[in-house]
Amino acid sequence: MRFLFRFWWTGVVFFILACTSTQVQTQVDTTGPSPGQVLTYQGPKARIAVASFKCKAAKCSGQIGSGIADMLATALFRTGRFIVLERGEGLKAVQEELNLGQSGYVRPGAAPQIGQMEGADILVIGAITAFEPEASGVGGGGLVIPYKIPFLGGAKFKKKEAYIAADLRLIDVRTGRVIAATTVEGKASSWKVGGLMGGVLGDVALGGGLEAYRNTPLEKAVRVMLYNAVEAISRMVPENYYRWGENTPGYNQAPVTNAPVSNVSAPANVGTVPSGRIVGGSGHFTPGSRVLFAEDFSRYNIGDIPKSFLIRRGQVEVAAFSGKKWLRALSGNIELIKKIKLPQNFAVEWTQYFSRSSIGFGHAMFLGYPRDPNKPDVFHWASDWEHPRWSGQEIKTIKLKTGMIHHFVVQQKDGMIRIFIDGRLVYKEPLGGGIVGGKLPNRDAVSFGIWGENPSEGRECLITDIKITAY
Repeated sequence: MRFLFRFWWTGVVFFILACTSTQVQTQVDTTGPSPGQVLTYQGPKARIAVASFKCKAAKCSGQIGSGIADMLATALFRTGRFIVLERGEGLKAVQEELNLGQSGYVRPGAAPQIGQMEGADILVIGAITAFEPEASGVGGGGLVIPYKIPFLGGAKFKKKEAYIAADLRLIDVRTGRVIAATTVEGKASSWKVGGLMGGVLGDVALGGGLEAYRNTPLEKAVRVMLYNAVEAISRMVPENYYRWGENTPGYNQAPVTNAPVSNVSAPANVGTVPSGRIVGGSGHFTPGSRVLFAEDFSRYNIGDIPKSFLIRRGQVEVAAFSGKKWLRALSGNIELIKKIKLPQNFAVEWTQYFSRSSIGFGHAMFLGYPRDPNKPDVFHWASDWEHPRWSGQEIKTIKLKTGMIHHFVVQQKDGMIRIFIDGRLVYKEPLGGGIVGGKLPNRDAVSFGIWGENPSEGRECLITDIKITAY
């Protein structure tokens, strides 16, 4: 009898695993870099530290907050964009070692010196605002079985979905000012993390308090949230904080602020070799408070054709890549149209990825309907260009590279057009042509064009996180 029960239970387990195996997201297979390589970076770094996350959700404990902070610090270090300063348990260990060095027990000349530690320019403050595990786990890589499986007249299984969200604030340590804030979230229902987010987060050990959720949907939700956090922080850190590197002009100097310039009677530093770097106008993008349209394709299955746009030409599908879902260009000169009456003050955001550079391979965002991408009110970037274009004019304040994820914003606000790329203001001009609000010629739709793609030859173009907001 006991043998029959074990046999029956084994069959139930295999049935459950079979039912869930199709939910594991696949990755887009291209000849470009892996998801872990997409976020890697070569250049000047910003000095940053991560404070322990506070738990403001009912099911979250302080130990979980500390574990998420540790995982985020590790992921930020792996991007190559940051010098990460220890602020957790490691800092206490460093302090103990320094104290030991000053105690007289360490050989003279071999003890570390007090006062040599680096300080962070930016501190990340976090609060976990939602924490819904919806599943239990078994440590040590054991079999994971969701709880509360009802058995009525045979094996029945209802799969749960895990969800986690956190508020993030970036603080300038020198001034105490909040320089950026955002909310990130993660949700998942598949049981396996697999290669999600590659080398940036895929093999980062679960922090304290999260080990019990290994191989459950919550583990994947946590990693998705942290990936979104890394991407958001990389975008939100202002350009002048990326200043640490041996060949960086202005090395070891304080960040430049927009302080008023005092009157001088004669040019300063005449006849001397200048140092530092030129700092022009800057600004931080803030989306509008009212969301008119948002699409991250998370509600679609892999391979679906999204219905949120009018697909006037070409073939597209939904694909998974780098921990997110994207619209993937398949063939043809693609035209995607969202009919929408834009107000007088608005912003259009989207995230885009080219797998590689190729002549004739590009994309554009049109205010209005698709047309010649060199016409007014079109943002246009081809994969073999260093500089993107707006209304046919090169934006030479930034150079873009394929094989990396880029975030673009076109903002119309207070009589100005502003363009932000990867969190940096790169272009601005007065609003001209008598265009006001949703009136013609170009404020009655938002469209995207993609051309030159060929997945079979490794030319992939992906777009996601499309958002239109009003001010």
